[in-house]
Amino acid sequence: MPADIADPLLHVLRIRGRATPESLAAALDSTPERVGAALLILESTGLAENTGKPRLGWKITPDGTASAEKRMTQISPSAQATVADRYETFRTLNDELKQLCANWQSRAETQGPADFVAPLSVVDKEVQQLLAEITPGAPHFAEYSARFTRALDQFASGSDSHLTGVLVDSYHNIWFECHECFYITLGRSRHAEEAP
Repeated sequence: MPADIADPLLHVLRIRGRATPESLAAALDSTPERVGAALLILESTGLAENTGKPRLGWKITPDGTASAEKRMTQISPSAQATVADRYETFRTLNDELKQLCANWQSRAETQGPADFVAPLSVVDKEVQQLLAEITPGAPHFAEYSARFTRALDQFASGSDSHLTGVLVDSYHNIWFECHECFYITLGRSRHAEEAP
C-alpha cells in the first residue's frame, strides 16, 4: 500500500524541500506510480502539494514540515543521547568522505570506481554500524542504511555518478541528507556548525 511509504516519503521531502516522484522513487527503492499514490495521500491530509511544475515536482507544506520534524525530534531522551553521541563519529566520517569525494573528482583519467570502492567501503561499514545503533530509538534514520548500500553497489558496479553525482541518489547526496537529518534531530543548524 502507498500509505506504508508515506512517512519515509514525507521525511525525504522535509530534507529536500521539494522533489519529483522519480527522484523520490529512487530514494525509497520504489516506483514513481507507488510514490505518486502516496503523494496524493499526503496531499489529501495537507502535508504535501504539487508545485504544478514537473521539473520541481512536489513540495512539503508547513503542516508537513511540522509533522516530519515531530517524528524526528520527539524521541526518547536516551535515543536523543545516542544520536548526539553517534553524531560525533559521523562528523569524523564526514571529513573522510569529503576527502574521498575530492580525490575522486581530481582522479587521473586512468582511474575509475574500482580504485575508490575500497576506501568508500571502509566509510560505509562505519556509517552502517552507526545507523544500526541509532535506528531502534530514532526510526526516521532507517532508510539511509539501504540507500547507502544501493549507492555503493551501483558505484562498485561501475556507475561513475553514484559517488558524487547530483542527478542520482548518489552516496554524497544521501550523506548530505543524512547529515541534515542529524541537524534537525539534534536541533542544530548547518549554518551555525559550518560558520568559521
